[in-house]
Amino acid sequence: MKPLGVIINPAANRGRAAAVGEKVFEHFAKAGVAVINLSASSSLEAEAKANQLIQSQEISAVVAVGGDGTSQLGAGIAIPSQIPLGLIPAGSGNDQFRQLNIDLKDIATACDNIISSIGNPRRVDAMKVSLDNRELWSLGSISAGFDALCATRANDLKWPKGPNSYIAAMLMELPRFESIEYHLDVDGEKRVVNAMLCGVANVKNFGGGMMISPDSDITDGELEVFILHKVSRAKLLRIFPTVYKGNHVKFPEVEIFKAKSIRISNDRFPVTCDGELVGKAPFAVEVHPGACQLLSQ
Repeated sequence: MKPLGVIINPAANRGRAAAVGEKVFEHFAKAGVAVINLSASSSLEAEAKANQLIQSQEISAVVAVGGDGTSQLGAGIAIPSQIPLGLIPAGSGNDQFRQLNIDLKDIATACDNIISSIGNPRRVDAMKVSLDNRELWSLGSISAGFDALCATRANDLKWPKGPNSYIAAMLMELPRFESIEYHLDVDGEKRVVNAMLCGVANVKNFGGGMMISPDSDITDGELEVFILHKVSRAKLLRIFPTVYKGNHVKFPEVEIFKAKSIRISNDRFPVTCDGELVGKAPFAVEVHPGACQLLSQ
């Protein structure tokens, strides 16, 4: 078997991913699985390194060690090249991993899951995103609005870290935030909504454990559009805590529906995909059923 190409984001989870990466290399070595370290000083360099080895047929799959952002990098390499993708959680959010039967705490189990899936990967849906004259691939979610502002602010905070950083960022952004006019094109049907946030999900969770789209299924060939229509700041504070268990869907201001192709436009608001700032609206998303060959049981 050809080696696995392993990408580690040493900055993920306040630098803890580097230690996880060392354990990953140790476990693969003990299991007799050859690996090539694809880590580099930048994601662009890591991607170029991986693509070169894929073209020369020197690696059989890509394994991404990090958080949701590193998963996005791995997906962007593996899916266009049609090779399998393995994921090992080492980030602070790890939202995609929650729905992919990947152990969040036991690194050895996550590695064994990858090893046992070699030769028999699981097909899952992927999102192809177009924005700012470029394309990216994601297994998770993308949005523009209040949540994107909070995610951007949370990433800049030195304290607190983890899920609490999002809560702190929300309290900072809320006093000055106003609803946004979104122009949507959903499977060819156009509509305009005045909302606090609008996005698209391929998995249930985002934002470090918030169950934004409880009915999402990464194997159903569809995506979910989620909209929080205009509400008062007081109402938003009532809704927010319920998102962690998916109970926000009970509020009439929350709308979630299925779609396959979505274009979202607003006033050049920041866009976050898998917790990473990736550009500004407008953006387009389309589902590619079974496009990702995931090394997971």
